[in-house]
Amino acid sequence: MKIVKNLKLGDFELFFLRDGEFWLDGGGYFGIVPKVIWSNLVTPDELNRVKLNSNPLLVKTNEHNVLIDPGLGNKYSVKQKKIFKISYEPSIEKCLNEIGMTADDIDIVVATHLHFDHVGGCTKIENEKIVPTYKNAIHYFQKNEWEDATHPNQRTKGTYYLENYVPLMEAGLVKLVEGNVEIISGISVEVTGGHTKYHQIVFAKSKGETAVYFGGILSAVTHIKIPYTMGFDLYPVDIMKKRQELYQRAIKENWLVCLEHDPENRAGYFKFDGKNYQFETQVGS
Repeated sequence: MKIVKNLKLGDFELFFLRDGEFWLDGGGYFGIVPKVIWSNLVTPDELNRVKLNSNPLLVKTNEHNVLIDPGLGNKYSVKQKKIFKISYEPSIEKCLNEIGMTADDIDIVVATHLHFDHVGGCTKIENEKIVPTYKNAIHYFQKNEWEDATHPNQRTKGTYYLENYVPLMEAGLVKLVEGNVEIISGISVEVTGGHTKYHQIVFAKSKGETAVYFGGILSAVTHIKIPYTMGFDLYPVDIMKKRQELYQRAIKENWLVCLEHDPENRAGYFKFDGKNYQFETQVGS
């Protein structure tokens, strides 16, 4: 059975990859939304955890292979695997192989932010050492996100794991950017804040068509309502304001919105019925 879905975006091609799944505490994932409400949207397991996918996006341009948020990776301890109920199937390696590629073919990696579930796959264990997974790629991170991630505080140290990105800097594979910038022609980033202070979303634009990878701004359709923030969002009020703005822009400019963690919906379009925002799925799982 085919794992990878793909579609054309102007001259670009988008490949919707997978890098396993993990389960987060339902209360943490839905924040202040009561379980009596969110349990109508998802079914928790016996430990009150809800299932999330890791959904990296590969953008093939005419000259580059751009990987956005490489996903979980597989460097976790027995304790971490148990806490997060991590599964490595299907892996990003398996997905790349399915489309005739390997990690060595990736020449650009862009991360929305540096939480473990987004960049754990940037490094791997090889001969008992942690080394870059994408050794031919330059990794683009926000400079201030890098500072926060390399100096985590009491709250953030549970989501920032140095082994996921410090080895990249040591190997000379990191380029730190500041603010809204174009990485290459057609691929750009825009700082949104909200989930982390310097979280960014990633745009792919070609021939008048636009796809946007939302990262932690909206990880799944179950959070499409503006107030449905996560306990993991460091700035929940900011994320609500930013969602309102981005939803309206997405509708006006007809963005294909790509979702990081949704187990069923990979990409689609926002609609507004005059009262509520809705998500019209274009690419499912």
